[in-house]
Amino acid sequence: MSNESIILGIHNHKIFKGFLGLLVFCTLASIYTESYLPYLLPTGIIGIGLIYDDYRRLFYLIFAVLPFSVEMYFEGAGLGTDLPSEPLMLLLTGITIGTLLTRQFSLKTHYVTHPIFLMIVLHVFWIFVTTINSSFLLISIKLFLAKLWYILPFFILPLIFVRHNYDLEKAYRILYKFLFVAILIVLVRHALLDFSFAASYEVVRPFFRNHVNYAAISVVCLPFVWAFMRINSLRKVSNKLMIFVFMTFITGIYFSYTRAAILSMVIAIGAWYIISFRKVKHALFVSSFIALVGIIYLSWDNKYMDFAPNFERTITHTEFDNLIEATYKLEDISSMERVYRWMAGIEMIKDRFWFGFGPGTFYSNYKAYSISRFQTYVSDNPDQSGIHNYFLMTWVEQGFIGFILFIALCFILLIEGERVYHICTDREDKYIIMASTLGFIIIFAMCLINDLIETDKVGPFFFFNAAIIMFFSWKYSNASKSNIE
Repeated sequence: MSNESIILGIHNHKIFKGFLGLLVFCTLASIYTESYLPYLLPTGIIGIGLIYDDYRRLFYLIFAVLPFSVEMYFEGAGLGTDLPSEPLMLLLTGITIGTLLTRQFSLKTHYVTHPIFLMIVLHVFWIFVTTINSSFLLISIKLFLAKLWYILPFFILPLIFVRHNYDLEKAYRILYKFLFVAILIVLVRHALLDFSFAASYEVVRPFFRNHVNYAAISVVCLPFVWAFMRINSLRKVSNKLMIFVFMTFITGIYFSYTRAAILSMVIAIGAWYIISFRKVKHALFVSSFIALVGIIYLSWDNKYMDFAPNFERTITHTEFDNLIEATYKLEDISSMERVYRWMAGIEMIKDRFWFGFGPGTFYSNYKAYSISRFQTYVSDNPDQSGIHNYFLMTWVEQGFIGFILFIALCFILLIEGERVYHICTDREDKYIIMASTLGFIIIFAMCLINDLIETDKVGPFFFFNAAIIMFFSWKYSNASKSNIE
Protein backbone atom coordinates (compact mmCIF):
# COMPACT_ATOMS: atom_id res chain seq x y z
CA MET A 1 0.00 0.00 0.00
CA SER A 2 1.39 3.41 -0.99
CA ASN A 3 2.10 6.19 1.52
CA GLU A 4 -0.56 8.33 -0.22
CA SER A 5 -3.24 5.64 0.38
CA ILE A 6 -2.22 5.31 4.03
CA ILE A 7 -2.43 9.10 4.58
CA LEU A 8 -5.83 9.23 2.83
CA GLY A 9 -7.11 6.36 4.99
CA ILE A 10 -5.97 8.10 8.19
CA HIS A 11 -7.59 11.35 7.03
CA ASN A 12 -10.91 9.61 6.29
CA HIS A 13 -10.76 7.80 9.65
CA LYS A 14 -10.35 11.15 11.44
CA ILE A 15 -13.33 12.59 9.53
CA PHE A 16 -15.43 9.58 10.48
CA LYS A 17 -14.48 9.84 14.16
CA GLY A 18 -15.17 13.58 14.14
CA PHE A 19 -18.60 13.09 12.55
CA LEU A 20 -19.41 10.29 15.02
CA GLY A 21 -18.50 12.62 17.89
CA LEU A 22 -20.73 15.33 16.42
CA LEU A 23 -23.59 12.84 16.12
CA VAL A 24 -23.20 11.83 19.80
CA PHE A 25 -23.15 15.49 20.83
CA CYS A 26 -26.29 16.25 18.78
CA THR A 27 -28.04 13.23 20.30
CA LEU A 28 -27.28 14.45 23.83
CA ALA A 29 -28.38 17.97 22.84
CA SER A 30 -31.59 16.58 21.38
CA ILE A 31 -32.36 14.70 24.61
CA TYR A 32 -31.58 17.77 26.73
CA THR A 33 -33.67 20.17 24.63
CA GLU A 34 -36.38 17.58 23.84
CA SER A 35 -36.15 18.64 20.22
CA TYR A 36 -35.00 17.12 16.92
CA LEU A 37 -33.47 20.43 15.77
CA PRO A 38 -29.86 19.54 16.78
CA TYR A 39 -29.96 16.76 14.19
CA LEU A 40 -30.20 19.42 11.47
CA LEU A 41 -26.45 20.04 11.85
CA PRO A 42 -25.18 16.51 10.95
CA THR A 43 -27.94 16.18 8.34
CA GLY A 44 -26.80 19.45 6.77
CA ILE A 45 -23.18 18.31 6.76
CA ILE A 46 -24.13 15.06 5.00
CA GLY A 47 -26.15 17.02 2.48
CA ILE A 48 -23.28 19.44 1.78
CA GLY A 49 -20.92 16.49 1.37
CA LEU A 50 -23.21 14.79 -1.13
CA ILE A 51 -23.71 18.01 -3.09
CA TYR A 52 -19.97 18.78 -3.06
CA ASP A 53 -19.31 15.32 -4.45
CA ASP A 54 -21.89 15.79 -7.25
CA TYR A 55 -24.04 18.95 -7.53
CA ARG A 56 -26.49 17.10 -9.78
CA ARG A 57 -27.88 15.47 -6.65
CA LEU A 58 -29.17 18.88 -5.54
CA PHE A 59 -30.72 19.45 -8.97
CA TYR A 60 -32.68 16.21 -8.74
CA LEU A 61 -33.53 16.82 -5.06
CA ILE A 62 -35.46 19.96 -6.04
CA PHE A 63 -37.80 17.87 -8.22
CA ALA A 64 -38.47 15.62 -5.21
CA VAL A 65 -39.34 18.49 -2.84
CA LEU A 66 -41.33 20.72 -5.25
CA PRO A 67 -44.65 18.88 -4.67
CA PHE A 68 -44.23 19.32 -0.90
CA SER A 69 -42.75 22.81 -0.84
CA VAL A 70 -44.69 25.11 1.50
CA GLU A 71 -45.29 28.82 0.99
CA MET A 72 -44.19 30.82 4.03
CA TYR A 73 -44.65 34.51 4.72
CA PHE A 74 -42.62 36.34 7.37
CA GLU A 75 -44.73 39.35 8.26
CA GLY A 76 -42.09 41.18 10.25
CA ALA A 77 -39.58 41.00 7.43
CA GLY A 78 -42.16 41.54 4.68
CA LEU A 79 -40.74 38.50 2.94
CA GLY A 80 -42.44 35.50 1.37
CA THR A 81 -40.72 32.35 0.16
CA ASP A 82 -41.35 28.70 -0.65
CA LEU A 83 -39.63 26.23 1.68
CA PRO A 84 -37.50 24.30 1.00
CA SER A 85 -37.63 24.82 -2.79
CA GLU A 86 -36.53 28.46 -3.09
CA PRO A 87 -33.46 28.20 -0.77
CA LEU A 88 -32.41 25.14 -2.78
CA MET A 89 -32.91 27.11 -6.02
CA LEU A 90 -30.73 29.89 -4.62
CA LEU A 91 -28.02 27.39 -3.72
CA LEU A 92 -28.23 25.81 -7.16
CA THR A 93 -28.08 29.28 -8.74
CA GLY A 94 -24.80 29.87 -6.93
CA ILE A 95 -23.50 26.49 -8.10
CA THR A 96 -24.49 27.34 -11.68
CA ILE A 97 -22.64 30.67 -11.57
CA GLY A 98 -19.62 28.98 -9.98
CA THR A 99 -19.64 26.24 -12.61
CA LEU A 100 -19.83 28.77 -15.42
CA LEU A 101 -16.94 30.77 -13.96
CA THR A 102 -14.70 27.74 -13.42
CA ARG A 103 -15.41 26.54 -16.94
CA GLN A 104 -14.95 30.07 -18.31
CA PHE A 105 -18.58 30.26 -19.45
CA SER A 106 -18.13 27.23 -21.69
CA LEU A 107 -21.46 26.28 -23.27
CA LYS A 108 -21.78 24.50 -26.58
CA THR A 109 -21.84 26.91 -29.52
CA HIS A 110 -25.07 25.29 -30.67
CA TYR A 111 -26.70 26.34 -27.39
CA VAL A 112 -25.57 29.97 -27.21
CA THR A 113 -26.53 30.61 -30.84
CA HIS A 114 -29.85 28.80 -30.62
CA PRO A 115 -32.99 30.98 -31.11
CA ILE A 116 -34.48 29.80 -27.78
CA PHE A 117 -31.31 30.76 -25.89
CA LEU A 118 -31.10 34.15 -27.62
CA MET A 119 -34.77 34.91 -26.96
CA ILE A 120 -34.46 34.04 -23.27
CA VAL A 121 -31.40 36.31 -23.03
CA LEU A 122 -33.35 39.15 -24.70
CA HIS A 123 -36.35 38.46 -22.44
CA VAL A 124 -34.19 38.69 -19.30
CA PHE A 125 -32.32 41.75 -20.60
CA TRP A 126 -35.59 43.61 -21.16
CA ILE A 127 -36.82 42.65 -17.69
CA PHE A 128 -33.61 44.26 -16.39
CA VAL A 129 -34.26 47.42 -18.46
CA THR A 130 -37.83 47.72 -17.17
CA THR A 131 -36.59 47.05 -13.64
CA ILE A 132 -34.35 50.11 -13.84
CA ASN A 133 -37.36 52.17 -15.01
CA SER A 134 -39.76 50.65 -12.50
CA SER A 135 -42.34 52.62 -10.55
CA PHE A 136 -41.41 50.47 -7.51
CA LEU A 137 -37.71 49.70 -7.91
CA LEU A 138 -37.27 47.37 -4.90
CA ILE A 139 -40.22 45.15 -5.90
CA SER A 140 -38.90 44.89 -9.46
CA ILE A 141 -35.36 44.03 -8.31
CA LYS A 142 -36.78 41.18 -6.22
CA LEU A 143 -38.73 39.82 -9.19
CA PHE A 144 -35.72 40.17 -11.52
CA LEU A 145 -33.54 38.19 -9.12
CA ALA A 146 -36.29 35.58 -8.71
CA LYS A 147 -36.36 35.23 -12.51
CA LEU A 148 -32.64 34.45 -12.46
CA TRP A 149 -33.00 31.68 -9.89
CA TYR A 150 -35.49 29.99 -12.17
CA ILE A 151 -33.46 30.42 -15.37
CA LEU A 152 -29.96 29.59 -14.12
CA PRO A 153 -30.75 26.28 -12.32
CA PHE A 154 -33.43 24.94 -14.64
CA PHE A 155 -32.32 26.23 -18.03
CA ILE A 156 -28.57 26.95 -17.97
CA LEU A 157 -27.40 24.20 -15.59
CA PRO A 158 -29.00 21.30 -17.51
CA LEU A 159 -27.32 22.58 -20.67
CA ILE A 160 -23.99 22.32 -18.82
CA PHE A 161 -24.20 18.82 -17.35
CA VAL A 162 -26.71 16.83 -19.44
CA ARG A 163 -25.02 14.39 -21.79
CA HIS A 164 -27.75 11.80 -22.24
CA ASN A 165 -31.53 11.93 -22.50
CA TYR A 166 -31.78 9.81 -19.33
CA ASP A 167 -30.34 12.76 -17.36
CA LEU A 168 -33.39 14.75 -18.46
CA GLU A 169 -35.93 11.97 -17.96
CA LYS A 170 -34.65 11.32 -14.44
CA ALA A 171 -35.86 14.73 -13.22
CA TYR A 172 -39.45 14.12 -14.35
CA ARG A 173 -39.37 10.50 -13.15
CA ILE A 174 -38.50 11.77 -9.68
CA LEU A 175 -41.13 14.51 -9.90
CA TYR A 176 -44.05 12.31 -10.93
CA LYS A 177 -43.36 9.78 -8.16
CA PHE A 178 -43.35 12.37 -5.38
CA LEU A 179 -46.21 14.30 -6.96
CA PHE A 180 -48.19 11.06 -7.17
CA VAL A 181 -47.85 10.72 -3.37
CA ALA A 182 -48.97 14.34 -2.89
CA ILE A 183 -52.02 13.80 -5.14
CA LEU A 184 -52.95 10.65 -3.22
CA ILE A 185 -52.79 12.55 0.08
CA VAL A 186 -55.02 15.32 -1.32
CA LEU A 187 -57.50 12.83 -2.82
CA VAL A 188 -57.81 10.89 0.45
CA ARG A 189 -58.39 14.08 2.41
CA HIS A 190 -60.87 15.27 -0.20
CA ALA A 191 -62.71 11.91 -0.21
CA LEU A 192 -63.33 12.28 3.53
CA LEU A 193 -65.19 15.49 2.66
CA ASP A 194 -67.19 13.88 -0.17
CA PHE A 195 -65.10 15.66 -2.84
CA SER A 196 -67.03 18.86 -2.22
CA PHE A 197 -66.15 21.89 -4.33
CA ALA A 198 -65.86 24.13 -1.28
CA ALA A 199 -63.32 21.77 0.33
CA SER A 200 -61.03 21.83 -2.74
CA TYR A 201 -59.49 25.07 -1.47
CA GLU A 202 -58.43 23.59 1.89
CA VAL A 203 -57.47 19.95 1.24
CA VAL A 204 -54.45 20.95 -0.86
CA ARG A 205 -52.80 22.84 1.99
CA PRO A 206 -50.12 23.24 3.28
CA PHE A 207 -48.17 21.87 0.31
CA PHE A 208 -50.02 23.98 -2.24
CA ARG A 209 -51.04 27.61 -1.89
CA ASN A 210 -54.41 26.88 -3.50
CA HIS A 211 -56.16 24.42 -5.79
CA VAL A 212 -54.83 26.26 -8.87
CA ASN A 213 -51.17 25.63 -7.94
CA TYR A 214 -52.01 22.00 -7.16
CA ALA A 215 -53.76 21.50 -10.50
CA ALA A 216 -51.08 23.41 -12.42
CA ILE A 217 -48.10 21.27 -11.37
CA SER A 218 -50.19 18.11 -11.84
CA VAL A 219 -51.32 18.95 -15.37
CA VAL A 220 -47.84 20.14 -16.43
CA CYS A 221 -46.38 16.81 -15.29
CA LEU A 222 -49.18 14.75 -16.91
CA PRO A 223 -47.68 14.62 -20.46
CA PHE A 224 -44.52 13.08 -19.00
CA VAL A 225 -46.51 10.40 -17.19
CA TRP A 226 -48.09 9.64 -20.58
CA ALA A 227 -44.62 9.63 -22.19
CA PHE A 228 -43.26 7.16 -19.62
CA MET A 229 -46.23 4.90 -20.28
CA ARG A 230 -45.40 4.92 -23.99
CA ILE A 231 -41.71 4.31 -23.29
CA ASN A 232 -42.62 1.34 -21.07
CA SER A 233 -44.62 -0.11 -23.96
CA LEU A 234 -41.61 0.21 -26.26
CA ARG A 235 -39.41 -1.51 -23.67
CA LYS A 236 -42.01 -4.27 -23.11
CA VAL A 237 -42.32 -3.25 -19.44
CA SER A 238 -45.60 -3.71 -17.57
CA ASN A 239 -47.70 -0.55 -17.54
CA LYS A 240 -50.18 -1.52 -14.83
CA LEU A 241 -48.68 0.78 -12.21
CA MET A 242 -48.18 3.62 -14.69
CA ILE A 243 -51.80 3.40 -15.83
CA PHE A 244 -52.87 3.70 -12.19
CA VAL A 245 -50.57 6.69 -11.75
CA PHE A 246 -51.91 8.30 -14.94
CA MET A 247 -55.53 7.85 -13.85
CA THR A 248 -54.69 9.19 -10.38
CA PHE A 249 -53.25 12.34 -11.97
CA ILE A 250 -56.37 12.85 -14.09
CA THR A 251 -58.62 12.25 -11.06
CA GLY A 252 -56.62 14.72 -8.99
CA ILE A 253 -56.81 17.36 -11.71
CA TYR A 254 -60.56 16.90 -12.14
CA PHE A 255 -61.31 17.09 -8.42
CA SER A 256 -59.16 20.20 -8.12
CA TYR A 257 -62.14 21.87 -9.85
CA THR A 258 -59.71 24.16 -11.67
CA ARG A 259 -61.31 25.12 -14.97
CA ALA A 260 -58.07 26.16 -16.70
CA ALA A 261 -56.30 22.91 -15.79
CA ILE A 262 -59.20 20.71 -16.94
CA LEU A 263 -59.52 22.66 -20.19
CA SER A 264 -55.75 22.54 -20.79
CA MET A 265 -55.89 18.72 -20.76
CA VAL A 266 -58.40 18.87 -23.61
CA ILE A 267 -56.29 21.47 -25.44
CA ALA A 268 -53.22 19.23 -25.06
CA ILE A 269 -55.02 16.37 -26.85
CA GLY A 270 -55.78 18.66 -29.80
CA ALA A 271 -52.23 20.05 -29.69
CA TRP A 272 -50.82 16.51 -30.02
CA TYR A 273 -52.53 16.21 -33.40
CA ILE A 274 -51.42 19.71 -34.44
CA ILE A 275 -47.77 18.90 -33.66
CA SER A 276 -47.99 15.44 -35.25
CA PHE A 277 -49.30 16.91 -38.53
CA ARG A 278 -46.84 19.85 -38.56
CA LYS A 279 -49.57 22.48 -38.15
CA VAL A 280 -48.09 24.53 -35.29
CA LYS A 281 -47.38 27.59 -37.46
CA HIS A 282 -50.90 27.45 -38.88
CA ALA A 283 -52.38 27.15 -35.37
CA LEU A 284 -50.31 30.09 -34.12
CA PHE A 285 -51.44 32.23 -37.08
CA VAL A 286 -55.12 31.38 -36.52
CA SER A 287 -54.83 31.97 -32.75
CA SER A 288 -53.12 35.33 -33.29
CA PHE A 289 -55.73 36.37 -35.85
CA ILE A 290 -58.61 35.45 -33.50
CA ALA A 291 -56.95 37.32 -30.62
CA LEU A 292 -56.42 40.41 -32.78
CA VAL A 293 -60.01 40.38 -34.06
CA GLY A 294 -61.28 39.96 -30.49
CA ILE A 295 -59.23 42.92 -29.27
CA ILE A 296 -60.46 45.12 -32.13
CA TYR A 297 -64.07 44.06 -31.52
CA LEU A 298 -63.95 44.78 -27.79
CA SER A 299 -62.18 48.12 -28.18
CA TRP A 300 -64.39 49.36 -31.02
CA ASP A 301 -66.73 52.02 -29.62
CA ASN A 302 -65.93 50.76 -26.06
CA LYS A 303 -67.77 47.47 -26.70
CA TYR A 304 -66.01 45.92 -23.68
CA MET A 305 -68.23 48.02 -21.39
CA ASP A 306 -71.18 45.78 -22.35
CA PHE A 307 -69.53 42.96 -20.39
CA ALA A 308 -69.56 44.76 -17.07
CA PRO A 309 -70.96 42.38 -14.41
CA ASN A 310 -74.17 42.72 -12.42
CA PHE A 311 -72.72 43.50 -8.99
CA GLU A 312 -75.59 41.84 -7.08
CA ARG A 313 -75.58 38.63 -9.14
CA THR A 314 -71.82 38.16 -9.37
CA ILE A 315 -71.19 35.90 -6.38
CA THR A 316 -69.05 33.02 -5.13
CA HIS A 317 -70.38 29.56 -6.01
CA THR A 318 -70.05 26.47 -3.82
CA GLU A 319 -70.89 23.83 -6.45
CA PHE A 320 -68.71 23.16 -9.50
CA ASP A 321 -71.70 22.76 -11.86
CA ASN A 322 -73.04 26.13 -10.72
CA LEU A 323 -69.58 27.64 -11.24
CA ILE A 324 -69.40 26.43 -14.85
CA GLU A 325 -72.88 27.78 -15.57
CA ALA A 326 -72.07 31.10 -13.90
CA THR A 327 -68.84 31.39 -15.89
CA TYR A 328 -70.51 31.54 -19.29
CA LYS A 329 -73.32 33.74 -17.88
CA LEU A 330 -70.67 36.17 -16.55
CA GLU A 331 -71.96 35.74 -13.00
CA ASP A 332 -68.99 33.98 -11.39
CA ILE A 333 -67.11 36.25 -9.02
CA SER A 334 -63.63 34.87 -9.71
CA SER A 335 -64.07 35.25 -13.48
CA MET A 336 -65.53 38.74 -13.26
CA GLU A 337 -62.87 39.84 -10.77
CA ARG A 338 -60.35 38.84 -13.43
CA VAL A 339 -62.19 41.06 -15.92
CA TYR A 340 -62.08 43.91 -13.38
CA ARG A 341 -58.29 43.59 -13.19
CA TRP A 342 -57.88 43.12 -16.94
CA MET A 343 -59.75 46.37 -17.53
CA ALA A 344 -57.43 48.10 -15.07
CA GLY A 345 -54.48 46.55 -16.88
CA ILE A 346 -55.67 47.91 -20.23
CA GLU A 347 -55.93 51.40 -18.73
CA MET A 348 -52.40 51.00 -17.34
CA ILE A 349 -51.10 50.04 -20.79
CA LYS A 350 -52.48 53.28 -22.21
CA ASP A 351 -50.45 55.19 -19.63
CA ARG A 352 -47.10 53.37 -20.04
CA PHE A 353 -47.29 51.65 -23.39
CA TRP A 354 -43.62 50.98 -24.20
CA PHE A 355 -41.83 50.37 -20.89
CA GLY A 356 -44.62 49.38 -18.51
CA PHE A 357 -44.72 49.97 -14.78
CA GLY A 358 -41.92 47.55 -13.87
CA PRO A 359 -41.79 43.81 -13.07
CA GLY A 360 -44.00 42.76 -10.16
CA THR A 361 -45.69 46.15 -9.77
CA PHE A 362 -49.22 45.46 -11.07
CA TYR A 363 -50.74 45.15 -7.58
CA SER A 364 -49.07 48.34 -6.38
CA ASN A 365 -50.54 50.38 -9.26
CA TYR A 366 -53.75 48.89 -10.62
CA LYS A 367 -56.41 50.25 -8.25
CA ALA A 368 -55.86 53.81 -9.46
CA TYR A 369 -56.67 52.59 -12.99
CA SER A 370 -59.63 50.34 -12.17
CA ILE A 371 -63.11 50.89 -13.65
CA SER A 372 -65.84 50.94 -11.00
CA ARG A 373 -68.44 49.34 -13.32
CA PHE A 374 -66.43 46.08 -13.24
CA GLN A 375 -66.01 46.00 -9.47
CA THR A 376 -66.97 42.83 -7.53
CA TYR A 377 -67.34 41.83 -3.89
CA VAL A 378 -63.66 40.77 -3.70
CA SER A 379 -62.13 43.77 -5.46
CA ASP A 380 -60.46 44.88 -2.22
CA ASN A 381 -58.00 42.00 -3.00
CA PRO A 382 -56.78 41.15 0.52
CA ASP A 383 -54.49 38.40 -0.88
CA GLN A 384 -52.65 40.97 -3.02
CA SER A 385 -52.94 38.68 -6.04
CA GLY A 386 -52.07 39.72 -9.58
CA ILE A 387 -53.85 40.37 -12.85
CA HIS A 388 -54.55 36.67 -13.60
CA ASN A 389 -53.37 36.78 -17.20
CA TYR A 390 -49.62 36.36 -17.64
CA PHE A 391 -49.57 37.77 -21.17
CA LEU A 392 -51.45 40.93 -20.24
CA MET A 393 -49.36 41.23 -17.09
CA THR A 394 -46.19 41.13 -19.19
CA TRP A 395 -47.44 44.07 -21.28
CA VAL A 396 -48.52 46.03 -18.19
CA GLU A 397 -45.24 45.50 -16.34
CA GLN A 398 -42.69 45.22 -19.19
CA GLY A 399 -44.36 47.33 -21.86
CA PHE A 400 -45.10 46.51 -25.48
CA ILE A 401 -41.51 45.48 -26.24
CA GLY A 402 -41.45 43.04 -23.31
CA PHE A 403 -44.81 41.64 -24.42
CA ILE A 404 -43.58 41.09 -28.00
CA LEU A 405 -40.36 39.45 -26.76
CA PHE A 406 -42.31 37.06 -24.55
CA ILE A 407 -44.80 36.19 -27.31
CA ALA A 408 -41.87 35.61 -29.69
CA LEU A 409 -40.30 33.29 -27.10
CA CYS A 410 -43.56 31.33 -26.79
CA PHE A 411 -43.83 30.99 -30.58
CA ILE A 412 -40.21 29.87 -30.94
CA LEU A 413 -40.57 27.25 -28.20
CA LEU A 414 -43.59 25.69 -29.91
CA ILE A 415 -42.18 25.89 -33.46
CA GLU A 416 -38.84 24.45 -32.35
CA GLY A 417 -40.57 21.74 -30.34
CA GLU A 418 -42.45 20.65 -33.46
CA ARG A 419 -39.29 20.81 -35.62
CA VAL A 420 -37.17 18.74 -33.24
CA TYR A 421 -40.00 16.22 -32.83
CA HIS A 422 -40.04 15.57 -36.57
CA ILE A 423 -36.25 15.35 -37.06
CA CYS A 424 -36.01 12.97 -34.09
CA THR A 425 -35.37 9.35 -35.13
CA ASP A 426 -35.67 7.65 -31.74
CA ARG A 427 -39.23 6.88 -30.63
CA GLU A 428 -38.44 7.21 -26.92
CA ASP A 429 -36.93 10.66 -27.53
CA LYS A 430 -40.01 11.61 -29.55
CA TYR A 431 -42.26 10.99 -26.56
CA ILE A 432 -40.10 13.19 -24.29
CA ILE A 433 -39.98 15.98 -26.90
CA MET A 434 -43.75 15.79 -27.37
CA ALA A 435 -44.31 15.85 -23.59
CA SER A 436 -42.11 18.95 -23.26
CA THR A 437 -43.92 20.76 -26.08
CA LEU A 438 -47.33 19.84 -24.68
CA GLY A 439 -46.07 21.13 -21.33
CA PHE A 440 -45.56 24.55 -22.92
CA ILE A 441 -49.05 24.52 -24.40
CA ILE A 442 -50.55 23.58 -21.04
CA ILE A 443 -48.62 26.37 -19.28
CA PHE A 444 -49.70 28.93 -21.90
CA ALA A 445 -53.33 27.81 -21.60
CA MET A 446 -53.18 28.09 -17.81
CA CYS A 447 -51.52 31.51 -18.05
CA LEU A 448 -54.47 32.93 -19.98
CA ILE A 449 -56.32 33.27 -16.68
CA ASN A 450 -53.49 32.88 -14.14
CA ASP A 451 -50.05 34.26 -13.27
CA LEU A 452 -47.94 31.12 -12.87
CA ILE A 453 -44.48 31.32 -14.44
CA GLU A 454 -43.01 33.02 -11.35
CA THR A 455 -44.33 30.29 -9.02
CA ASP A 456 -42.28 27.29 -7.89
CA LYS A 457 -45.02 24.88 -9.02
CA VAL A 458 -44.77 25.94 -12.70
CA GLY A 459 -41.78 28.21 -13.37
CA PRO A 460 -39.07 25.51 -13.12
CA PHE A 461 -40.79 23.36 -15.75
CA PHE A 462 -41.17 26.20 -18.25
CA PHE A 463 -37.41 26.73 -18.36
CA PHE A 464 -36.46 23.07 -17.91
CA ASN A 465 -38.68 22.09 -20.87
CA ALA A 466 -36.88 24.74 -22.92
CA ALA A 467 -33.57 23.08 -21.98
CA ILE A 468 -34.99 19.70 -23.02
CA ILE A 469 -35.95 21.00 -26.47
CA MET A 470 -32.51 22.57 -26.90
CA PHE A 471 -30.73 19.36 -25.84
CA PHE A 472 -32.57 17.28 -28.41
CA SER A 473 -32.05 20.00 -31.02
CA TRP A 474 -28.29 19.70 -30.38
CA LYS A 475 -28.41 15.90 -30.32
CA TYR A 476 -30.16 15.52 -33.67
CA SER A 477 -28.34 18.40 -35.34
CA ASN A 478 -25.10 16.58 -34.50
CA ALA A 479 -26.55 13.31 -35.77
CA SER A 480 -27.49 14.99 -39.08
CA LYS A 481 -23.97 16.41 -39.48
CA SER A 482 -22.43 12.99 -38.75
CA ASN A 483 -24.62 11.40 -41.43
CA ILE A 484 -23.57 14.05 -43.97
CA GLU A 485 -19.91 13.56 -43.17
